[in-house]
Amino acid sequence: MKTLLLSPEISLGNDGWQLTLSPSAGGRVTSLSSSQDGHAINWIVPMPEHCRRHGFQASAWPKAGIYPLLPFSNRIRGGAFSWAGLDISLPLHPGEAHAMHGFGHRAEWQLLDCDGSSAAMLYVHAASDSGWPWRFQAKQTISLAAGALTMKMEVTNTSDAALPPMPLGAGFHPYFPRRFASQVSFAARQLWQADAGHVATGVGDVPLQQDYGSPRGITQEEELTLYYGGWNRRATIGDGRQHQIAISASPVLSHLVLHAPKAGDYFCIEPVTHVANAVNLAQSGFSNTGLQTLSPGHTFSCDLRMDFSGPGIPESP
Repeated sequence: MKTLLLSPEISLGNDGWQLTLSPSAGGRVTSLSSSQDGHAINWIVPMPEHCRRHGFQASAWPKAGIYPLLPFSNRIRGGAFSWAGLDISLPLHPGEAHAMHGFGHRAEWQLLDCDGSSAAMLYVHAASDSGWPWRFQAKQTISLAAGALTMKMEVTNTSDAALPPMPLGAGFHPYFPRRFASQVSFAARQLWQADAGHVATGVGDVPLQQDYGSPRGITQEEELTLYYGGWNRRATIGDGRQHQIAISASPVLSHLVLHAPKAGDYFCIEPVTHVANAVNLAQSGFSNTGLQTLSPGHTFSCDLRMDFSGPGIPESP
């Protein structure tokens, strides 16, 4: 299996804030911290040291950092779908019955630019690589301010015009330290039901026990993988004492994944364009999956911003 190496990691800094990223290991943010009274505060789960030394298998990534999701988010049932006369079969994720999380986070990206507080990376996907018949390229731009992180992703369909428009999904997959699950809040109109394999099957209203419209905590005893639709693209998470993260996303990131493993030391809030298995659900008649289409020569873009607050942290501009 392919091994991704973090080295060389790129460092960004801004007024006491430090971020590292690895183009070679899937275009990931690998750490984000600030310094307060001589102590470092980790705002996302940092990459383990053994990964920094030895890398990791592309299909067995550590539960850390922030990685890009493209050209689809979450799962495609059985790794198979039909699209505009094409029958497409994708590799299944090891140990899963489905394709999972796309290709970008398992591939090497190229560093395009870095000015000390921002960096840009490029991923080029060849036609038919991993069974995906379309050729595309993706650019990530990551900018660090004192108390804020912004991430932009742009995907361009570079396929020949003879191919039909490409089905597309995108998003961001951060791993937050579990302490920030003490207070979680966001508003959403819908919750998708899912089967035992975490593949969406239908959609309905948000039940009270899974409604985070008012701040509430996620306990270590809870095991959650929830797919929300029509969220308001703003979420707040906090440790219940002093530190908070405000998450905001562009309108096209209309779906949200909330994942918290039982007794885990992390949890995930993932702003994404579409629900799990959207390409097959859309084909079966669901109209609110969030699935995008991208014609040859056209570009899709989405944005994520995180604002960090707490004692001694000035409000970001």
